[in-house]
Amino acid sequence: MNVKLTEKILTILLLLIAVGALTIHPAQEVSMTTLGGDKLDTLFNIISYLILFYFLILYWKGFLYVITKSPLQFFLLAIVIFSILWSEDLTSSLTYIKGLIRVYFIAIYLAMRYSLREQMRLIAWALGAATLLSMIFSAFIPGYIHKSPELVNMWSGIYGHKNELGYMMNWSAGVFLHLALSSSRYRWLMWAICGLSICLIILTRSTTSLAILLTTILLLPFYQSLKKTNYKLQVITITSALMLLIIFSMLLINNAESVIGTSGKDLTFNGRSDVWGLVISKVLERPWLGYGYYGFWTTSAASNLRATYDWASNAHNGFLELLLDLGFLGFLIFAAGFIRFFAMALTRIVSIAKKPEDYWPMQMLVIIVILNFSEARLLTPGWNWLMYVTTSLSLTLSFQRTAINK
Repeated sequence: MNVKLTEKILTILLLLIAVGALTIHPAQEVSMTTLGGDKLDTLFNIISYLILFYFLILYWKGFLYVITKSPLQFFLLAIVIFSILWSEDLTSSLTYIKGLIRVYFIAIYLAMRYSLREQMRLIAWALGAATLLSMIFSAFIPGYIHKSPELVNMWSGIYGHKNELGYMMNWSAGVFLHLALSSSRYRWLMWAICGLSICLIILTRSTTSLAILLTTILLLPFYQSLKKTNYKLQVITITSALMLLIIFSMLLINNAESVIGTSGKDLTFNGRSDVWGLVISKVLERPWLGYGYYGFWTTSAASNLRATYDWASNAHNGFLELLLDLGFLGFLIFAAGFIRFFAMALTRIVSIAKKPEDYWPMQMLVIIVILNFSEARLLTPGWNWLMYVTTSLSLTLSFQRTAINK
């Protein structure tokens, strides 16, 4: 697609803000606010809104077109917005809904103006900056490595917490790995940043991040072999491979201490599973519409659970958190969109893929699924959801263009 240089610069700035490369957080036990204070954080939020508003004015017809071509994403957002009518915490709901709407429109813009391959290169700019800044700040500046007893010497980079850094470095390692395997231009630089991302994952000692990294690497040979088999066998093979590798990842997380010698863990996989049982019981109390978007954890409905597990500020599982927020109605709409995403990503691998970078949509789903088994990062106004919605919309538009040209 023909995009002017000025627009690309604004897009990269928007992605730098979205990836958190401009709002630098010291380790949480040192400070909960960004370097430069909350005012700097607010300034970058305002800048992102202004850039997005400019794009909306410029391409409003395109925004409407993309919305009509992917109704499941729109219906899910509509349920989120209408959930304020039954939310148990209206203030939190309104705050996070505003962020989710912004993410939705950024996703539409990226899908509308850039192909998936172009998006990967733009995303690489933002993730590369975040990787380099995280390495520099944690290696050379005091306050960017955890010092609290339970997290001592674990790197937090520019994100304030080792889990956040590990999670973002998975995206970075994944993007640069697939680009390095697909492109001859600047390959040495892509391998170097991929290597730095992997080093940061190891230095965070985040077992979930390590499990995601190993899984995405191990899946690469499977994708290549799929192109040599018939379609039914392809579906069976990739489904089985994903299930086995996700189970392997969960076992790795569960037995992290014995596998890599991690010590001082403040929250085990089993600890999460205890919370999950109580969360499920709360879901069944309001099964169809839930407690409203971000409407559960600060209310009296969560008081007994928080009294037992004072560290639980979320369900530590993205799928359960979605059920809490929007009930089975919201979950079923998400599931329909997820299955559609999976089908399009699989079709891209077996019918369209020419280079490893074409495997990236499926790899994104792997990251999202494994991450959300132990973290509540599914329907949240952040990088995870931005990548999910953008790629889903991009695949939809790509397949529709292909159908029209046939």
